[in-house]
Amino acid sequence: MAEAADRGRKRPGGRSARVRDAVLTAALEVLAENGFENLTISAVAARADVHETSIYRRWGSLRSLMLDASLHAADDAISIPDTGALRSDLLVLMGHVIALLHTPKGKAMLTLIESHDEDQLRTRQEFWKRRFERLQPMFDRAISRGEFPKDANPVVFVQTLIAPLYFRLLVTAENLDDWPVAELVDRLLNSYTNSWRSISDRCQ
Repeated sequence: MAEAADRGRKRPGGRSARVRDAVLTAALEVLAENGFENLTISAVAARADVHETSIYRRWGSLRSLMLDASLHAADDAISIPDTGALRSDLLVLMGHVIALLHTPKGKAMLTLIESHDEDQLRTRQEFWKRRFERLQPMFDRAISRGEFPKDANPVVFVQTLIAPLYFRLLVTAENLDDWPVAELVDRLLNSYTNSWRSISDRCQ
């Protein structure tokens, strides 16, 4: 009897997680197919096979839903590396980003970037703010190992590293498969560390 009661208690939580995953996946699918201008809660609800009221009750608005969907997709595909060295962390991170951008979820997220809707601009800003915050521990570890200047801005560093990927996808429509990730990581990382060491030497 106790076992049955335990299973009964766990079942709603499991169902809730499945419903959340279904809604977030549906949101990106509908976005990819219809664009943000034609994205509606009702279309997401129909795709996920849930009631609209369930979505409104949980997320409150389309903006909140799309922010959660984007973060959910990114978290699933882009874990924060901890390889023991910043260079290899960055190589793994860039590999995850490129892999995500090749998937349907990644392409749907690109639709948010192309949208100029005011709500989507705020969603995009909040998405990147949270993603950059989640990368901070990686740079904290690098600073403690002497691999990254403590007074440098990690956000600027990461923006400089990943910006060419979005330029190739959204501006020049080029493939990412031949992008020289390791070379770019080395060049950028060396420019930061060499500049830092040069300043340190002059201060001694």
